[in-house]
Amino acid sequence: MTIVRHVLLLIFALLVQTSWAHTLDIFGLRPDFTLLLVVYVGIVSGQVEATILGFVSGFLLDVYNPAFMGVNALSNAVIGFAVGYSREGIVTDELRVLGLVVFIAGLIQNLIFFVFSSFSNLGAILPAFVRTGIGSALYSAVIGILLLLAASIRFQGGLRLDVRRLHE
Repeated sequence: MTIVRHVLLLIFALLVQTSWAHTLDIFGLRPDFTLLLVVYVGIVSGQVEATILGFVSGFLLDVYNPAFMGVNALSNAVIGFAVGYSREGIVTDELRVLGLVVFIAGLIQNLIFFVFSSFSNLGAILPAFVRTGIGSALYSAVIGILLLLAASIRFQGGLRLDVRRLHE
């Protein structure tokens, strides 16, 4: 049942990424909904499912943009494996931690993408990463936190904030 759910989520994330994400464009930056899905599956299901889902989602994005064939597949698979491998050490109840996980995953994904897509021009990697990679990772983390907040309001009946934890 979880595989069917992951496939349906993948189809939804790819549809949103390829048809709707451009409407959220801010200064040329877009959130990466497939990254959010790969991180989610990595935390919930582990490294094997997240790596496979990351590869498939990246490959389908590569088909959509064949100029960088294989680069998205590699970067998403690496992120799926890394998040799934380290999921035991991730506190999934803490929004700040999940936001940080998405941000770091986005940084790593963008770094892999820029290294392999600009391999012939190594001098362009750092400016491209600074210009779009960091902002895109941050934007994806913010969208991920907002989606988690919306899901907790919808499915858990509201937010449960512990005021004592705010002052730690």
